Amino acid sequence: MKNIVLITSTTLALIMSSAVNANTNPRNNDTTSFSFAVGQDSKFAITQSQHIPATQSREYSLDVNGQSLQRGVSLTTSAPGALVRISAADGRSAVEPQMMNISQKGGKSFAKGSGFDMLVDSNSMQAQGVGFQRGTTGFKLADNLGQGEFTLQTNQKLNPNGKYRINVFEKNSDTALYLKSQRGGYFKGDTLSVDAHVFDQGQAQTIRNIKGQLVSPTGQSYPVIFKKSGDGYQVKMPMKMAADNVPGALWELHTEVKAHVNGKLVQRNGRVPFSYDEMTASMSSNVQIVGGDKNLKAMVPVSVKQDSRFEVRGVLYGTDNAGNMKPIMTTHTAQDLGRGAGQIMMEFDAKILANSGLSAPYELRNVELRDQSQMAILK
Repeated sequence: MKNIVLITSTTLALIMSSAVNANTNPRNNDTTSFSFAVGQDSKFAITQSQHIPATQSREYSLDVNGQSLQRGVSLTTSAPGALVRISAADGRSAVEPQMMNISQKGGKSFAKGSGFDMLVDSNSMQAQGVGFQRGTTGFKLADNLGQGEFTLQTNQKLNPNGKYRINVFEKNSDTALYLKSQRGGYFKGDTLSVDAHVFDQGQAQTIRNIKGQLVSPTGQSYPVIFKKSGDGYQVKMPMKMAADNVPGALWELHTEVKAHVNGKLVQRNGRVPFSYDEMTASMSSNVQIVGGDKNLKAMVPVSVKQDSRFEVRGVLYGTDNAGNMKPIMTTHTAQDLGRGAGQIMMEFDAKILANSGLSAPYELRNVELRDQSQMAILK
């Protein structure tokens, strides 16, 4: 693993914005640079550019209308004690759990919330301030009902065409959908690659049906096709659509799966996030470190395809008395660059350098180039 210092984009943007407003560099106020000391024996955290998105899910969702809820909606569970949440699309027409009935296939029926170990009506949900939209209610299926097929039905008067989403979270289930992207970020022209598997107690299960869609940060959706791959499925999709970017927001692959586990139907929904950006610039590996200990700098060549504000991050290493390279500081420098060949000049903090006790030769490692307008890691 590479040695990296992680400074969040949000934190850095706030710091740099404050510095520019204070006019800390009056001779060239479009350039901002900060350095942070690094312990010589510290372990660095992994950066976003190395992060490989992977998620697991023990939940699924159903979209229904008011008429379906009044007639009865089928739910399947693979473990006792499932948590169920119902959200009204209009944020007002909540389905109150104390008005709901539940029955087991071929078993008993329980009226007016008596089949729930816990219920939270719409007023209680809002009072708890848990962040759900208005019109949301929830309940927990009684443990003694076990698992299997259930019918959920309400006696409450509802708009037949009203839209609702039912979310079922099986916290006690051994069956999970696993989604893994091959990369944390993609650029236009790259091929999106995501693997999907269903595992139960570590054993791969047969997926009977799988579908999904790409969703952009602005809500635009694109269909995807999964193809069989080993004991799971895979998406291989050229990324040719517009980046449709919202700075700091991620794209998501939404996936719905139906699998048979021990002869029983199990449903799972999952999402895996990733960045998708325009490749607006590239960075040369020919970085030069110049100057003395009191004015040490690094010149980073950048080839720009589209005008923007770019940032270079890197970790400066120096040499100790035994000839070993050790980290001194991490430096972040941002500068406005126009189309064509250019460079970003990184200025290292002389005080941090002096306090480190390290000297030449120096090296700049773990160098990243970012487009701040997209909040995108380009390299």
